[in-house]
Amino acid sequence: MTVDDFRKAVRIVKKIVLGKMQQKIAKKADQRMATFSRIVFVVSLLGFLLLAMPLVLRKKFPGQMRVLFKYSALAAVTFVITVNLFCAVLFGLRTAQGALSNYTNPSIALAGGTFDTLDRNADDYLVMGKELFAPTLEQMRNHPDEQPAVLLLENGQKIVKDAKVFVSLAKLFKKVDFVFSVLPIVLTIVTLILFVLAIKPTLLEIVRLPTLATCGDADVGRAVVMSSLRRIKGELFATICTIGVLTVLTIVSAIVLGQIVGPTLDVLLGYFSTAVSYLQFAEGASSALVFATLFGVILFLILNLAAIILSMAFFLGKTQKIFQAKFNEGTPIATHLRFFRWGIPSVFLVQLFPWVFVLIGQALLGTVNDRLLAGVTDARTVPWTKLLLFGPAVLVVGFVTLFWAVRGLKAIGFLARYKVTRPAAAETR
Repeated sequence: MTVDDFRKAVRIVKKIVLGKMQQKIAKKADQRMATFSRIVFVVSLLGFLLLAMPLVLRKKFPGQMRVLFKYSALAAVTFVITVNLFCAVLFGLRTAQGALSNYTNPSIALAGGTFDTLDRNADDYLVMGKELFAPTLEQMRNHPDEQPAVLLLENGQKIVKDAKVFVSLAKLFKKVDFVFSVLPIVLTIVTLILFVLAIKPTLLEIVRLPTLATCGDADVGRAVVMSSLRRIKGELFATICTIGVLTVLTIVSAIVLGQIVGPTLDVLLGYFSTAVSYLQFAEGASSALVFATLFGVILFLILNLAAIILSMAFFLGKTQKIFQAKFNEGTPIATHLRFFRWGIPSVFLVQLFPWVFVLIGQALLGTVNDRLLAGVTDARTVPWTKLLLFGPAVLVVGFVTLFWAVRGLKAIGFLARYKVTRPAAAETR
C-alpha cells in the first residue's frame, strides 16, 4: 500500500463514517423532539381538568355555577393553547440547537479528527498500515457507528498479542464518547425544566382565573388571556436573541474544536504507535506504563472538551434567562451589565485557552521527544519511560496548572454561579 492509496482509503471511509454518524445523530434528535412534543402535548391536555373546577368550587361560591363554568372553559382553552404555543417557541430553539450541533458535536469532532490525523500523517502511520490501519479502515467502513479511535485501540491487540491494555483503553474511550453523546439528552431535559419554570407563572394565573372571575373581577378573563399572549411573545423574542448568541458561540466553538481535536488525536495516535513499538521491542514492557500514557492523553482531551462545552452551556443558559427577564418582566439588559462585562471575556478565555495550549504543547512535545530520541539507533537504548510519560504528564498537569493560572476555573465559576434575579414585582405575582 502506497501513501496515496492509504490517504485515498482514509478519505473514502471518512465520508462514509461521518455521513452515517450525522444521519444517526439527526435521527436521534428527531426522536427526542418528537418525544418532547408528545410530553408537552400531554401536559397541555391537563388544561381540560380545569373544566371540573365548578364542581370543586361550588360550595365556596354557591349560585355562581354559570360564571364558574364560563371561566373554567376559558381557562381550559387558554391553558391548552398557551402550553402548545410555548412548546412551538421552545421547539424552534431546540431545532436551532440541533442544526448547529453538527459543528460542535464532540463525537463528530473526534471521528473527523481521527481521519484527518491519519490523512495528514500518512507517511508515519504507513509503517503499520498493512497490519493495523488497513484492516481497521475496512472495519470502520463496515461498522460506521463505532468511534474510529475505539476501533484503532481495540485492534492494537492484533499486533501485540495479549496486550489487553488496548482493549481496556478502547472501552474507556467508548465511555467518554458515550458521555458526550448523551449531552443532547441532558439538554432536552434542561429545556423541559426551563419550559416548566418559564410557563409556571402564566399557568398559575390561568388556573386562578375562575376563582378571580367569581369574586367579581369582570376583566380578569381578558387580562389573563392578554398576559398569556404577552408571555408567549416575550419568550419568542428571548428565543430569537438566544439563537443569535448560540450561533456566535457555535462558530467560535467549532473553530476551536477543529484546532484542538486534530492535534490531540495526533498525539494520541502517535503515543499509541509508540506504545505498540514499546510492547514489541522493549524487554519487560509494562502494560501499566502504556495505560498511564494513553489515559493521560485521553484525560487531556476530556479536559479540553469539558472546558469548551461547560463554558458554552453556562453562558448560553444565563443569557437566555437575561433575555427572558428583559422581554417578560421588562428588566433592562443594563441590569446585568456585570455579567456581560465579565461573562463575555470569561467564555472567550475558556474557549480559546485550549487552542493556545495545544499549539504550545504540541511544539514542546515535538522538541522534547526529538531530544529524547537524538542519537538512538536501537530500540534497546530508547528511554521508553521518559518517552511515554513525559508528554501526557506535561499535557495534563500543564493544562490544569495554566488553566488555573489564567483564571480559567474562576471564569467558569462566574458563568455557573451568576444569578439572574427577577424583579420584586415579578416575584410577588
